[in-house]
Amino acid sequence: MQAGADEDKIREVPAWRESRRFSEMERAALEYAEAMTITGQRASDELFARLRSHFDEAQIVELTAVVALENFRSKFNVPLGVESQGFCVLG
Repeated sequence: MQAGADEDKIREVPAWRESRRFSEMERAALEYAEAMTITGQRASDELFARLRSHFDEAQIVELTAVVALENFRSKFNVPLGVESQGFCVLG
């Protein structure tokens, strides 16, 4: 992992709600990512209030763009059989 991310922590992302490794800021971002990604979910006013307690407006827009791009990639790459390029391979 090149950016200094903790590999064990990254492995726990799917179970972030149960993990003690994530800060309140990270939990807000992960909940927001889920709300954007899972069909039928929306970011509540309460969630936006928590996001605003950790991020400024520009950061929330950037976070939204990153999550939207990853959602786009998952919808675009899978049906075309585009495989991972190995940039985020955990050992």
